Amino acid sequence: MRTALVWLALALAWLSPPAVAQPDLSRRAVNTVADTGAPGYRFEQFRLSSADGQRQYRVRVALPTREAPAQGFPVAYLLDGNAALMETDAALLARLADAPRPPVIAYIAYDNDLRIDPDKRAFDYTPRRPGGDDGQRDAAGGRRNGGADAFLALVEGHIAPRVEAMARIDPSTRALWGHSYGGVFVLHALFARPQAFDVYAAADPSLWWGNGRLLQEEVAMTLDVAQRPRVQLWVGEGAPRDDARKPPPGRDPADVQAMRDARRSVPPDATARMADRLRERGLPVTFTTLPGLSHGQTLGASLPPLLEDLSGLTETHR
Repeated sequence: MRTALVWLALALAWLSPPAVAQPDLSRRAVNTVADTGAPGYRFEQFRLSSADGQRQYRVRVALPTREAPAQGFPVAYLLDGNAALMETDAALLARLADAPRPPVIAYIAYDNDLRIDPDKRAFDYTPRRPGGDDGQRDAAGGRRNGGADAFLALVEGHIAPRVEAMARIDPSTRALWGHSYGGVFVLHALFARPQAFDVYAAADPSLWWGNGRLLQEEVAMTLDVAQRPRVQLWVGEGAPRDDARKPPPGRDPADVQAMRDARRSVPPDATARMADRLRERGLPVTFTTLPGLSHGQTLGASLPPLLEDLSGLTETHR
């Protein structure tokens, strides 16, 4: 009987939607590769605050120990830095260290050990919408939105200069990566500041945020003839349909409905359609579907291809 119960529990766990379909807010970023080390890389870190003093950040920087190539190291700025660190292992860094162009990797996190800090990222990673202060709220949960422009100024004006003073950087290969709301930020940066980075990489971006606000920003984007940043997009195929999602226990039914309405504001293939439109505008775009992976799992799955492309291990765009 005991054995039968064990097998039943395993079967039920296997049949249930994966826990990573939604961020696990209880996980902590401890004993990451930044703490334990990796062959071919060393880590430095610094801290800074937002312009309004309300949010504190810790930036951990993975620096190749070898001499920089003639053109300098490529550099990748990764949002949700704690989560990205938890998805980076020593084997990946060792592989990058032996590549033709090992990247400098800046993990931009909040100054705590949370894997994901939902309240702070909901503000920093989302652009401001019309409607005054009352309009700067998430569809569900009431988290404050609207801080993306200030955060982009922080990344460009304060984080990047400190990172790029640590090593000789290739000024033509600077990448910005984000997942989910981080993907919202990356695409907002592309539409607002296409000259700021050379690669814009968004993993399963939440295009439903703001009832499709980013689609309006896309239409308004202006590109100079010389501005042709590369775009990398990933989407997962393992998450349940919106109507099948089980809301967290205790969630207000009105919040649940607001979230479902927001998700229905864009078509299921909105990211693929955006990729096609950006190609039509002359941008080199890579769109990758990750079969069997949930929204949460696309975070870790998108990092190796981005970093390997920057390093020269793959030649996606060249």
